Amino acid sequence: MLDSNRGPDAQAQPGTHHTTGLSGTGARFTFLDALRGVGALAITCYHIHRYTPLEIPADRLLPNVIQFMVRHCWASVQMFWVISGFVVAYSLRNVTVRPASFGNFTVRRVLRLGTPYWTAILVVVAADFLSKQWLQIDPNNMLIDDPVSWPRLAANLGFLQDVLKYGNISAGTWFVCVDLQFGLLFIVMLGIAQLLSRPLQGKVGAENANALLLTLVFVPLGLISLFVFNLNADVYDDWAIYYFHMPLFGALAWWTLDGRIPRAVFWSFAAALVGGMAYRWNLGFDYKKSLELAVALTAGLAIYLVGRRGHLGDWLAARPLQFLGRISYSLYLIHYPTSWIVVTIGRSLTPNNPKAAVLWMTTGVVVSIGVAYLFYQCVESPSLRLVKRLKA
Repeated sequence: MLDSNRGPDAQAQPGTHHTTGLSGTGARFTFLDALRGVGALAITCYHIHRYTPLEIPADRLLPNVIQFMVRHCWASVQMFWVISGFVVAYSLRNVTVRPASFGNFTVRRVLRLGTPYWTAILVVVAADFLSKQWLQIDPNNMLIDDPVSWPRLAANLGFLQDVLKYGNISAGTWFVCVDLQFGLLFIVMLGIAQLLSRPLQGKVGAENANALLLTLVFVPLGLISLFVFNLNADVYDDWAIYYFHMPLFGALAWWTLDGRIPRAVFWSFAAALVGGMAYRWNLGFDYKKSLELAVALTAGLAIYLVGRRGHLGDWLAARPLQFLGRISYSLYLIHYPTSWIVVTIGRSLTPNNPKAAVLWMTTGVVVSIGVAYLFYQCVESPSLRLVKRLKA
């Protein structure tokens, strides 16, 4: 959802296994785009159902199976983690990490994630101010839960709101902050792996040295994340190390498809994720913890297996899915204020009417998609063009 699938040289590179199926597809992972689009739509439905006062009247009409599905759409975030790891590893596939390349990657990633993110934050603040002037707002249904002080706004714009304990101004924006951390951590670790592999290349060969160091540098932190950090949310969940095992699984999928590491490493880590699910279940944790890993495991395996068949570039290429994939980041960022306005106005017109509640929530989804498209055209797309120029 948060990274471009396009690459200037996305045809198979020397040393690859030619398994990603990008030839003739415009160098785009249509399969990943579709997953992003479905995931962003799922998060939109979850937030609209979860964070509006129409949840109770709507549930009187919605079948239990629909309620169950919508209430668990939050798990789509774990799929985003796996996709993020895959795409970051792919985007750095030909990069030798040096100070200049690190700086270029950092600037591009901050602009790629930040430009739409900063704009969305300011939109939420403006919408909150204007809604208080023009709408009669239920004190229990405010767009922003607490007053926005200048320090809180600065912390959110600086991707540090959770670290500094100011709280998110808009729903879901925590993911952007931690994903930025992950990208920077990843390139630092990649640079370390490359540096340590150089003395071994003359002894065991470049490919063997690179495979060994990628495994030794990344996998231990992934296992510690899985069995230590991720079990202590109170201390670590504001940091990338809390989630690291999930994007790492995506990175391992790319490295395996690209022939950089043995398949045994990928499958061993998949087994570790299964073990992590069993460990959480045995500890008596809420089933949500196991569900998170199940979604990440399923997403990683699906991406890898589709890649093995050579169809990452052509499966799930239906236009509606690709449209949702293209605007997925914008939809993720802008759906909350958009749907909140729609549902708030709707509730004032038809309070506590089950049929009307479902209609207003559905309208919120549709309007959010429309606004996300405009946001993509006006904000995200220009930022993408700038990032591509900087990469060149």
